[in-house]
Amino acid sequence: MAPVQPGALVLVTGGNGFIAAHCIATLLRSGHSVRATVRSTEKAEATRQALEKASVQNLTCLELVVVEDPTDLQALSPTLEGCQAVLHLASAFNYDAVPGEFEEKLMIPAVKGTQVVCEAAQQHPSMRRVVIMSSFASVYDASLGLQPGRVYTEEDWAPLTYEDGVNASAVPIAYRASKVVAERTAWDYVRDHQVQYQLVTLCPGMVFGKMIHPISSLAQLNASNQIVWGVLSAGRDGEIPPTKAPVWIDVEDLAETSLKALTFPETKHERFLVTQGSYDTQEIADIIRGRFSEKHRAPLGEPGKRIADTHYSCDSSKAQRVLGVKFRGLEESIVPLAEQLYDMETR
Repeated sequence: MAPVQPGALVLVTGGNGFIAAHCIATLLRSGHSVRATVRSTEKAEATRQALEKASVQNLTCLELVVVEDPTDLQALSPTLEGCQAVLHLASAFNYDAVPGEFEEKLMIPAVKGTQVVCEAAQQHPSMRRVVIMSSFASVYDASLGLQPGRVYTEEDWAPLTYEDGVNASAVPIAYRASKVVAERTAWDYVRDHQVQYQLVTLCPGMVFGKMIHPISSLAQLNASNQIVWGVLSAGRDGEIPPTKAPVWIDVEDLAETSLKALTFPETKHERFLVTQGSYDTQEIADIIRGRFSEKHRAPLGEPGKRIADTHYSCDSSKAQRVLGVKFRGLEESIVPLAEQLYDMETR
């Protein structure tokens, strides 16, 4: 299970997504060739156009392939031919799902999609690393509340089960369950099979940052950046929106972490918590009002007030130590995103 070689071909699933676009850009910039899966030719064309618009380097080394059903082993496996690694980013998250639909729309796609990636990778002797993008949702036990003073690490697991996801009363619970069970599926697979690759799972918090994937309107914002837009657009006389899942990471830092997860020299299976630290929506508002004094619409709230001591925190020192990554601060991440979001609003 040697690390992925410089310039090797890497498969990225879900290539038209917010995180995936930055991972593709980072891999290409580092000299890797990338094969990325999308669900349609339309998404393939839109992805290439978006990356070209973002001036992503070395796009001649990007191949986009259509896999309509990423849970179909026979459809996915051929896309791994010649690859030394797969970065599995395709994920189902559907706010339109209602109780009774969670198994079909969230649980099965997440769990079966991960199972198929692990199986397909085993079919290709060239495969050295399988990196799966999990989530802090698979670490955090929401049933315990805010837990001030509690420090989460990658040793922690949320207690949700497949049945919890199927029978959930709301989408967020079903989503958290899908991430837990999908990640456990990968760990169960490498426990039960003699695989020739190393499994690495990454568990990021909320992911903020500028977008380079195909997106045509603010209505298509990913869930994390919706939080930022909620602050930016609340109005100067409005109220600060509540803080959700108060740990975060910048999308470009997550992409760099993904690259390091493919290439770091250690050879045992690894799980990493990937968070920069705590954030709250008051802090986002303070940053926006300070940097966009004329055109901002962020509420005043209670400037300087922070809630970090009222809830749990995270220790991501393992990722920073083992992978050699450093994470930027909230202002460095939020300001370029805010500029982009205000620009999108005026189009």
